[in-house]
Amino acid sequence: MATVTAQDYLKDAKWVKRLSASFPLLDSNKDGLVSRDDWLLWIENFKKAAPTVSGSKLEKLHLATLKYTAAAGLTVGVEFNKEQYLQGMAVMCAAEHEKVKRGGSKLAILNEYTSAWYDCIDTDGDGLVSEEEFAVVMKSANFPESTAKAVFAKLDTNKNGKLERSELMENEFKFWISLNDASVKGMYGAVFE
Repeated sequence: MATVTAQDYLKDAKWVKRLSASFPLLDSNKDGLVSRDDWLLWIENFKKAAPTVSGSKLEKLHLATLKYTAAAGLTVGVEFNKEQYLQGMAVMCAAEHEKVKRGGSKLAILNEYTSAWYDCIDTDGDGLVSEEEFAVVMKSANFPESTAKAVFAKLDTNKNGKLERSELMENEFKFWISLNDASVKGMYGAVFE
């Protein structure tokens, strides 16, 4: 695995397109700026949509979100325009890539963040995420229902009708961090492609 820099991400047209498409989803007040609070609002929306999720799971997600956004430079009082957001995410992605290269994906902040989401999404606590559970988180992020179904189908790589933690974590990492991984093309439908 070769060293990947922030500039490598910023030069990758597919990655830039994916991250650019995520910006308006995060910009909750549509002011052209994204802050840590915009990320945290997604958790609040999810909490309203899934009121049975335990406070301890939500706190774990909150802390993982703070760590994830800080790695991209979004800390208290900081707001990024789209270009700053791309630059911050590129720095974070390059650092994540290097962590994995040195010691495996368990070190990656994205995996901690994704795992915390998984724990919250699995509202019935059976260790698997159903299509219905997944639809709740997608709706809280303002994705259309049809997109949620398509994403679930793409993520469910073993086609057992449930998302296992490894399926979500591996695909999220490939989609956001790996450059030129054809296996995740169309993972979020037309939203990020």
